Amino acid sequence: MEKIGGKRFNPCFLATGVGSLPHSDVSRACALVARTFPETPFWPQLPKHSVLERFNVQFSPGLPFLKVDESKGEAYFDATLDEAQELEKVYSLYLAGEIDSYRLPSGYASGLEEMVRLLDGEKTIPLQFFKGQIVGPITFGLLLQDGHGKNIIHSEVAFDALLKGLVLRGRWIIQRMKKVCEDVILFVDEPGLSGYGSAFFSVDGSTISKRLNEAIEEFQAQGALVGVHSCGNMDWSLLLGTKANIINFDAWGFLERFSLYPEALEGFLSRGGVLAWGIVPTAGFTGRETVEGLMEKLETGFRLLARKGIGEEILRERCLLTPSCGMGLMSEEEAEKAMGLLAELSRRMREKYF
Repeated sequence: MEKIGGKRFNPCFLATGVGSLPHSDVSRACALVARTFPETPFWPQLPKHSVLERFNVQFSPGLPFLKVDESKGEAYFDATLDEAQELEKVYSLYLAGEIDSYRLPSGYASGLEEMVRLLDGEKTIPLQFFKGQIVGPITFGLLLQDGHGKNIIHSEVAFDALLKGLVLRGRWIIQRMKKVCEDVILFVDEPGLSGYGSAFFSVDGSTISKRLNEAIEEFQAQGALVGVHSCGNMDWSLLLGTKANIINFDAWGFLERFSLYPEALEGFLSRGGVLAWGIVPTAGFTGRETVEGLMEKLETGFRLLARKGIGEEILRERCLLTPSCGMGLMSEEEAEKAMGLLAELSRRMREKYF
């Protein structure tokens, strides 16, 4: 579980992105990624470039029961589709391991294709890894409603078929990324889990764990390390108890709340898990943040967890750095400054400790 490229994955303050950028120019966005994170690039989602790259649309085309209105950039459940045909198609492809039928169509992932092109042509800088992402099944199942107005996650047949389709899409994404880098990290984005543990959350923990682990294990079987990203607050023991290799949390906004689960965190780290600290703010970015302030924030977090029995050395070794969330709602200038801060923070922390 904890291996990439045949060895234990100790990122030691390497940095990468979460997903979205605010750029409308694909070449400029990907050049920024390649320049800022030359050894640890990610492929950016670009919703301002195209409505087809919106979070709830990008991975939808061709999934069972779904239709995409490309003019509006909306995905929806199509109750007119023949249920038997939809199920037969996805399960036959899933059992056959057929992933080409679930490739992302042209126009839905311009950042992926441009990054693959860039990295394929750039052989002078060895990559530590190539990072990508896919919408999480729980969030997706909560966003979409079936023909009766019920969230798809509560419709067992439709949701299972949708999950199998997402697995096929994730398999294709991983293999596409492996064309240019054998060491792939895939984040499963689950912002919908924010608030899990409250009385108002509609999905039980056993369902979340079971369905998340199903996707995680499928992607790990493709030779990828798998992370789960959730940018809100939640009962973190749930994600720390899954089979994910990496947990990405908003360390800028929710560090103290995350620290309330030391036993679950200790178990996660003992299994080789890695924490991805979302240390550079996105929604609350002011432009006045400094590398020194971010270093202090990060080291304060290490000390806080150390007081709860988590060794600082293992926290440093198993530390990946990211923004607190995607940057799609920032301005281009803000996003570029935030990425520069993150890259410099990574350099300074690695220089200090490794």
